[in-house]
This record gives sequence, structure tokens and C-alpha cells, in this order.
Amino acid sequence: MHCTKMFALALCIAPLLFGCEPKVSSTPANKKVSDAADKIKDAAEATTDAAQAKFDEYASAMNKRLDELNAKLDDLKDRAAQAEGEAKVELERKLEQAKAKRDAAAEKLDELRESGAERWEKVKAAMEAAIDDLSKAFE
Repeated sequence: MHCTKMFALALCIAPLLFGCEPKVSSTPANKKVSDAADKIKDAAEATTDAAQAKFDEYASAMNKRLDELNAKLDDLKDRAAQAEGEAKVELERKLEQAKAKRDAAAEKLDELRESGAERWEKVKAAMEAAIDDLSKAFE
């Protein structure tokens, strides 16, 4: 979120640095303004790149975690298929609950991906809660 604020600030300041003059003269003051504008542009690009990298890393980690939990879901499905009697009923109930939680976590992961690097922090807490809820289904 801090990165987004920095980027927005840079975008607001940039027009002020360039001014309204259509032609920039080669005076030392204008050179400094031009250099400052270039630095702001570079900083904004670096901030955007850093935010994108952080988003990509987080989305990848959540995808990996969901894959691990899907493997546990498959194991639970196998155990339920082999069980008999009351144990089978209990495992099937647990399996249905886990499937519902897996679907919810997958939906949150889709929301995370759709949110993009600019807004992913808002979806992060809901994503983590869904993954935690799914993890608890296997305890």
C-alpha cells in the first residue's frame, strides 16, 4: 500500500515539475527540474516493479499452499473410499466440508489474482483466512 501511495504522489508531483511551458530552455534550473523529474519517474517505476514482484511472490506462495492442501484433500478422499461403517460416514462428512473450504480458498485466490498488484493487499487477509480455514479441516 505504501508503494501505491508513493506512485500516486509521484504522478501528482510530475506535472508540477514540468510546468505549463511548451518549451524547456537549457538553463541550469530547468536542467535540475528535468533531472528531478527523471528521478521521480525512475522511483515510481521502481516502486511499481517492487509492488508487482511482491504480489507475484505472494500469489505464487498461496497457489503452492493451495496445491499442498489439495493433495491432503485427495488423501482424505482415498481414506474415505477405503473406510467402512461409522468411520466412512465421518470421513465423507469431513471430505465434503474440506471440499467446500477448498472451493472458497480457490475463489479467494482467483480474487487475489484479479485484484492485481495495485490492490492485492486488500484481498490478502481474506485469502489467508480461507487457507487457514481449509488447513483446519485436515486437523
